[in-house]
Amino acid sequence: MSEFVVGVDLGGTNVKTALVSRERKLIAKDSRPTRADEGPDAVMDVMQAAIDDLLKVEGVSRDQVIAAGFGAPGPMDWQSGVVFSPPNLAGWKNVPLAETMASRTGLRCFVDNDANCACYGEYWMGAGQGTESMAVLTLGTGVGGGVVVFGKLLRGIDGTAAELGHLKVQRDGRRCGCGARGCLEAYASVSGMVRTAVEGLEKGEESSLTEACGGKIDCLTGKMIFEAAVDGDAYARWVFKETATWLGLGISSIISYQNPEKVVLCGGMIDAGDILFDPVREVARAMSFEVPAKRCQIVPAGLGTDAGVLGAAGCALERAQCDG
Repeated sequence: MSEFVVGVDLGGTNVKTALVSRERKLIAKDSRPTRADEGPDAVMDVMQAAIDDLLKVEGVSRDQVIAAGFGAPGPMDWQSGVVFSPPNLAGWKNVPLAETMASRTGLRCFVDNDANCACYGEYWMGAGQGTESMAVLTLGTGVGGGVVVFGKLLRGIDGTAAELGHLKVQRDGRRCGCGARGCLEAYASVSGMVRTAVEGLEKGEESSLTEACGGKIDCLTGKMIFEAAVDGDAYARWVFKETATWLGLGISSIISYQNPEKVVLCGGMIDAGDILFDPVREVARAMSFEVPAKRCQIVPAGLGTDAGVLGAAGCALERAQCDG
């Protein structure tokens, strides 16, 4: 009987691979450079070698593997497993990733968006275990998202559902990287937080942040803001609260349309702890209907940087079981 699934998290810098049991136990994992600048074939060489090595070291035959799941960035056709044009992978254009890796590995292969995989990882093995309905927000340079409803990922007709960072929170607001204005990402991401801090400093706000970046406020980083806030800098703490307010506003919309049991926050920003979570929860609940707001828990992620690779394995298992 097949007892294992393989997960692969395809990043621009590293390929992460995991072997997971049907019972959600992590057996082994691997990480190695992607070789992204060498093109698709080289990257698939890396993924194939990582899978082969994991199975060999753990003494697992291919007959014991239910499926392999690949979390890939950028636009794709998740049903066919074709990856269109990921921004951080050179030379990738309409690559039939699922079909090619199935031929290379002899395994059933499935492809999903990497943010969706991270969401499913938290649902399957992380902070969302035991829920039926949840959302994940990844807080980094941008704001990624994923949604699980009644145990199923919400992918959408074109595979572009749950782009939660592009919920609109401000009419005619800041320009977002997507080209639109007023997206949550433009305010609640790390880059949005830095932008908020810089705007205030340019207007003359007094803060240790000016000294932290050597007077070059265009060199300000999220880490600098976090450290200043922890040290008690009033302006840095205001910046965190302002960022959290925007994030709470976005989550209130998620609560209103989805009525989730949990909203899970991922990314380095969550290390701020109560400085971030207290105002996020306060605003989200104040701006939502009372009953769903009380039900919804807003919590930090449980899997850290492993959410994507474990979620890729979980997605493969779920899809293999549905396909029969």
